[in-house]
This record gives sequence, C-alpha cells and structure tokens, in this order.
Amino acid sequence: MHSFRKVMGTVVSYILPGNTGRTDDPDKLTGLTSRDKYLVKSSWAKIMKAPADNGVALLCLFFEKYPDYVQLFPFKDVPVSEFNTNVRFRAHANSVVYALSSIVDALNDNNLLVQILTKTGTSHVPRGVTAEAFLHLKEVTIELFSTLFKPEEVEAWKKTLDVAFFVIIKGVDGVK
Repeated sequence: MHSFRKVMGTVVSYILPGNTGRTDDPDKLTGLTSRDKYLVKSSWAKIMKAPADNGVALLCLFFEKYPDYVQLFPFKDVPVSEFNTNVRFRAHANSVVYALSSIVDALNDNNLLVQILTKTGTSHVPRGVTAEAFLHLKEVTIELFSTLFKPEEVEAWKKTLDVAFFVIIKGVDGVK
C-alpha cells in the first residue's frame, strides 16, 4: 500500500495545476530535483520578460567586477559609459541571456544539456576565454540573481550553475 501511495502521489503531483516539483527525486546525472528545475524555470521567466536589459545588467556587473575581461569581447572599443545604449553591447548581452535560456530549456534532457554546455566551453577557447573567466561569470550571475530572486530560487540556481559550469569548464579544458 505504501508504494501505491507514493506512485499515486507522484502521478497527482504531475497532474495538478500549481505543481512546484518534488524534492526527493534528484536526477542521477545532475543531482537537480523536480523542485530545483521548477524554481529555475519559473524564476527564469522573469528574466525573459526583458532579456536584453537583464543581459546588460549581468554583463555590466561582470565588467564592473572584472574589467579586464572586456578585452575578450567584440565591443572592447565601446566606452563602458555607453554600454547601456550601445547596440553591439546590447545584442551580445541578449545573446548571453539566450545562451542561459538554452540551458534552462534543456534541464529535462541531460544529453542535450551536456552538448550545449560542452559546446559553450569549447567555442569560447579560441576567443581566449578561460575556465577562471567562466567561474567569475558564474559568481556574478549568482550575485545578480540574488538581487532578483527569492532565496529558494537562488539556491536552485546555484545548484544548476554548479552543474552547468562544471561541464562548460570540462569543455574548455578539453580543448587545451
């Protein structure tokens, strides 16, 4: 009878509206639970309401903390004071948000997720992006999200980004 209740509880939790995910079902590969994925996806919807603006906020914070990284980007000749209005900067900031969105979209498909993340790492190596730079971006992303999301959402993002950046860095290291 106990296993029947558990199965029915699982079925009901997926059928009922307002499903916020289970906390006792960690994915074997990522360790993320249904609840973690729900929190990441639902909080991400807030970012996607203004992807360019949120990307600008992320990159501005990144360059504020790590100004030397600006030299790795196609807008390195743009004065920092013009970042908010510069079309090239805003376009790149928007593409960063959409890259993060592809991670969110692939949370339920581990094979796809690993491919996206590995490609992200390997494709940045020729541009001089290091594993350390990705770790700094992860740190800044969490810092920004801490100002936008509830603590529980931030914790789910920390877990997700730990997994994501681990795979990205494996991609970077694989090119060396």
